[in-house]
Order: sequence, then structure tokens, then C-alpha cells
Amino acid sequence: MFNLQGKVALVTGARRGMGRTHALALAAQGAKVVITDVDLNECELVADEVRAANGDVACFKLDVSNKTEVDNVFDEVVAKYGRLDILVNNAGIYESHPFLEMTEAEWDRTIDINLKGQFLCAQRAAREMAKNKWGRIINIASIASGGVGVGIGGGSVSPSMLSAPEQ
Repeated sequence: MFNLQGKVALVTGARRGMGRTHALALAAQGAKVVITDVDLNECELVADEVRAANGDVACFKLDVSNKTEVDNVFDEVVAKYGRLDILVNNAGIYESHPFLEMTEAEWDRTIDINLKGQFLCAQRAAREMAKNKWGRIINIASIASGGVGVGIGGGSVSPSMLSAPEQ
């Protein structure tokens, strides 16, 4: 597939699902993998899988919507590995109920994690990558960005906003 020996990859939302899969795939290709999520204990379970395959891995608790946490984690990654080459911006939530039933707090949380979080991580990653004149940022968005239907009204807004600049 790819030879990622010597590359450092950070995956947000990596404790399960697609984030876990991305982390394991990057490690299998030789990347040093940084696993982040709001649940550090579950991140460690994924890290154990990477270690079992002789991969180089680090785990950090990270709320992507918190700029201070984002800056602290990126600082620690650069201090440990000296660089950041790949960001898989995977963290996200999905409120799957009708738009008219969505509360303001749910709306704010969705926007904070799905939009602000991806912005904060991508911006910080791009700054680190610019220092090395190389990097890749992969933004993951829900398929819900393709349209609105019963039960997905509120949940489709943030993925649509994420994918719009890329289309």
C-alpha cells in the first residue's frame, strides 16, 4: 500500500470505529501513530493493538473543541516525535433526531466538535507541517452531508459545512 516509515500521524476520535481503523492502518504501514480521543482508557485499548503489532504509538486525551487541549497535545506530539506529517481529522458526533427536536445545547456541541474541532486541529497541523514543507490532512465527514431527511435535519448541517470547501 504505502510506506509511511518515519512519518508521524495523529488521528482524532481514534478510540473506536473509523478512527481506530485509520490508526491501525497507518501503524501497519509504518507510521508512528498518535491516538487521541476524549476517553483515554479506550484509546489505550487501541494503542495495545498497535503495540501488539510492534507499532510505535502514543495516546492523548483530547477534546478537539478545546483550543488549549489541541495546542497542548500538538506541542507534546512535536516534543516527542519532532514533527507531525499526517492528521486524520476524524472526531465527530451525530445527533440523529429531527431538526425541530434538536436543542440549542445539542446544536452547539455538534458545531463545536464537528466544525470547530476540525478547524482547530487542521490549523495547528498545517502550521507544524509547513515547518517540514510536507504534510497531509484528511478530514472525515459524515455521509449525512449529502442531504436532509427525516431524523437527520440537525445532524447533516456540520458535515455539509465540512465538505463544502473540499468540493
